[in-house]
Amino acid sequence: MMKLNQDLAASGELVSAEGLSFPDQAKRVKAANDGTPVTDGIFPESKEFLAGYWIVDVATPQRAYTIAARASAAPGRGGVPLNMWIEVRPIMSAPPK
Repeated sequence: MMKLNQDLAASGELVSAEGLSFPDQAKRVKAANDGTPVTDGIFPESKEFLAGYWIVDVATPQRAYTIAARASAAPGRGGVPLNMWIEVRPIMSAPPK
């Protein structure tokens, strides 16, 4: 991951990247009728979770898919590629019509 981040920074494509805590530290939050926060959770049973994110500025969706495939192939235990699913989404500049 460090090499991927270095390469994306060197190419000028990296905007931001952060790792996130595990689901057992997550809370869902919504506003009560009076606007105060209401929390729910801890959800440690989640088998799928957002471990982190990259924001990249690329010319085409295909380039984003290539970067995601590289992240997917990060080595796990014993150096074996994880080949985990990576979700790719465009950043919206306005709400959908």
